[in-house]
Amino acid sequence: MEEERYYDEYEIDLREYIMLLWNEKWFIIGLLIIAVVGVGLISQFYLTPTYETEAVIQLSNIDNLYSNPEAVTQIIKSGSLVSPIMAEYNKNFSDAQLNSYIENNINVSKIGERQIRIKVKNNEAEITLNITEDLIDRFVDRSEKNFQSYITRKENNIENLKDEIENINKQINTIKNEINNLQNNNIKAAEKGILINEQVNLLNSLYNQKNNYQDRVQKLEDEIFSLYSLEVLNEPYLPENPVSPNTKLNVAIAGVLALMLGVFIVFFREFLKEEEEEKNK
Repeated sequence: MEEERYYDEYEIDLREYIMLLWNEKWFIIGLLIIAVVGVGLISQFYLTPTYETEAVIQLSNIDNLYSNPEAVTQIIKSGSLVSPIMAEYNKNFSDAQLNSYIENNINVSKIGERQIRIKVKNNEAEITLNITEDLIDRFVDRSEKNFQSYITRKENNIENLKDEIENINKQINTIKNEINNLQNNNIKAAEKGILINEQVNLLNSLYNQKNNYQDRVQKLEDEIFSLYSLEVLNEPYLPENPVSPNTKLNVAIAGVLALMLGVFIVFFREFLKEEEEEKNK
């Protein structure tokens, strides 16, 4: 019997709560409409939009700073690279303002062994794209100069080694001629054998040195052949829609909060009303 009474009282309370909410439905709906429309208008017309674009870059595979994603992150976000770009758009930031802008609007992240993603934010879609393109162009220019300098040093090493090989070939030919002359010379056989043996030993040493240089040339040529420079895999694009404010999300959150607030106010007013009635009894 007690259990049946409990469920009856529970059903009565639940019906009362539902009826209370139903009777106050216009208040709740009105609060919902005000919140949704208000947040929608603020998001659409009063909050500054933020646009974002991104690009993906494959770094070169030479062993230096411009192929190290962690180092590249610091280079791209450096004031020396960003400041001239900002000056082009009449944004003469102080050092503190520039650092704040870089931290809040430029993001560089590693997405592969030698791949990075660059994201740039700004309040105008076209400027966002322009800043990103300028940033990439300036970094690519630095990276390409560094890459070509590296290749040039390797090629100069190859040319020096080839010059050394050419000099060795001349020495080899000279020694061969001396050996031939010794063989045709009428000096004593014992003395001739000693002299020829010395020349042969020298010849073998030159051949070993030549082979060593040729191996080094081959390794350098193979290394140059295997190297590749920086490549922009995904070009930055003109953003069509702002990433913030997210009007739909803001409206949805405002709607949920308005419903919760409306229900809370209805129950709270009912609680105060019941308290007042208890005091008047």
